[in-house]
Amino acid sequence: MKSFFKIFLFIILGFCAFLKIALAENQLIMVTDKHCIFCIVWEKEIGKIYPKTETAKTFPLNRIEMKDFNKNTPIGLKKVNVTPTFIFIKNKKEKGRIYGYSNPEMFWWRIDEILEIN
Repeated sequence: MKSFFKIFLFIILGFCAFLKIALAENQLIMVTDKHCIFCIVWEKEIGKIYPKTETAKTFPLNRIEMKDFNKNTPIGLKKVNVTPTFIFIKNKKEKGRIYGYSNPEMFWWRIDEILEIN
């Protein structure tokens, strides 16, 4: 009975994460993996800063595990093979992606590049 409850809870949480992605008009989706060293470095270098930025006001961050994202990929988005992958959604459409993470300067530069184009 306990294992059934755990499975049910896991399914509900995954579905809630999917709904959050599917319903948001503007957001930055971070597709991550708990074993991804680059995701861990991003969290330490950018994770606490990002919510305080002007970009975050327009594109709030939504983290989702790669396996959950790929299992329930929202309509109009492609599956992800690299973590972290950052997907900018504007008016419910993908506007750009950042694959991987190397350092803060490159991350912010890519954000500026994506937002200037769109």
